[in-house]
Amino acid sequence: MARKLLVIGASGLLGSKLMAQAGRTYDAVGTFNPEVDGKDLWRLESLDIGSKEEVDSLFRQTSPEVVILTAAMTNVDACERDQLVANRVNASGPSMVARACKTAGARLVHVSTDYVFDGRKTRRYLESDVPRPISVYGSSKLAGERSVLSAYPAAAVARTAVLYGWNPIEGKENFVTWALKKLRAGEKVTMFSDQHISPTFADDLASALLGIAETGASGVLHASGPDCLDRVECGKLIAEVFGLDKGLVVPVRSDSLSLPARRPAYSCLDVSKVENLLNRKMMTFEAGLRQMKEQEGGRR
Repeated sequence: MARKLLVIGASGLLGSKLMAQAGRTYDAVGTFNPEVDGKDLWRLESLDIGSKEEVDSLFRQTSPEVVILTAAMTNVDACERDQLVANRVNASGPSMVARACKTAGARLVHVSTDYVFDGRKTRRYLESDVPRPISVYGSSKLAGERSVLSAYPAAAVARTAVLYGWNPIEGKENFVTWALKKLRAGEKVTMFSDQHISPTFADDLASALLGIAETGASGVLHASGPDCLDRVECGKLIAEVFGLDKGLVVPVRSDSLSLPARRPAYSCLDVSKVENLLNRKMMTFEAGLRQMKEQEGGRR
């Protein structure tokens, strides 16, 4: 009999990829935010992650053996504007899930972010580097990491970065699909020239998270794409792979825009630990884009 997997946040980009892949080896159940129309995609349950009663009730109903927690408030500027909600979703909620996992004896993989770092370094961040978040989003996610590992030391925390891929829910954009839409319309795409990132293909991350769950590893792991690119390089690579005009990619400095939240200038992650653990390489940005191009052919 297949083991029961609970994906908390299954209506998001990463959660949807987990649900699609998990069916091969798990009896998978997912949760969705009641405000998001994703409940008809798979077997999904409504969950307010900030409610202890709802979390405990869900665990009683589903009796999961493995839990992957992807649900989060990820809009960096919205977190800055609404700190209470950010902390409820990104810090308190994961803590309650970790306690429920410990009580149930369920394996937990919690997804965190590169934004726990301040971006002042110029080399890839290791798991051992001291986090110093510079935004409410980063600080709330760091609080979530710490509360998870404090409540349930056997859990794994997987920090990732800048997810992209095709989302099954219409209208849910990420930086690649947003850029493609504008480039195909012949519009200019402004990209930060002073922000270095490790773009992560959601399909590849989903596979990695399922692999982490199988290994039984605990503690913090970095699980992102292996590249370290500025966003202008990313934009030009998107145009190149999809046969669009690279000249439409316009570099701007991040300080030229007045954004509510600060972003780390450099948040590239060292993924050698997770690659050694899984005995495979994480997918490069170019390879992920090429896979997206192939997938798009099948979507039409």
